[in-house]
Amino acid sequence: MSAAAPPKLVVFALDESDHSVAALNWTFDYILKDGDKLTVAVVIDKESDRDTISRVKTLLRAVWQTTTLQVSMSMRVLVGKKAGEQIVGLVAELNPAMLVLGSAGKNHVTGFLVGSTSNYCVANATCAVIVARLDEEAEARGRGLSEVGGRRRSKSPLLQIDPVKFL
Repeated sequence: MSAAAPPKLVVFALDESDHSVAALNWTFDYILKDGDKLTVAVVIDKESDRDTISRVKTLLRAVWQTTTLQVSMSMRVLVGKKAGEQIVGLVAELNPAMLVLGSAGKNHVTGFLVGSTSNYCVANATCAVIVARLDEEAEARGRGLSEVGGRRRSKSPLLQIDPVKFL
């Protein structure tokens, strides 16, 4: 009989989009186990953006109340304009087992031209990176924020997972 896996640290980058919220739910359902630690990173433009912090705390409380997992959760507020750089810096500091983030579903050309936080993290993070996005059917139904309190683990997740970087 094998020993239980040691607890892991997972960093989750949250931006309040439906994609990000659905990815957070998916992380609780499929990645985290009892004893794990979750650090939720939120990037804001300026320190005075208290409304965003308040909304994120409310969201995290709602997710926390719907899980039976014994997971310790913390939030790190990162201030800066370049979210990707802020997130990769946190990953370097904490050395987590993995980074999970939601993707807004930009196509590759738009992501390249405009810049993509997920692309930056995949290219520069020093850990495994999972980029999750709502599948088209779930997005059309508006899944995400509205289902935070009533989510249940399903056999077919509502996300398309792009395991773009595993070390």
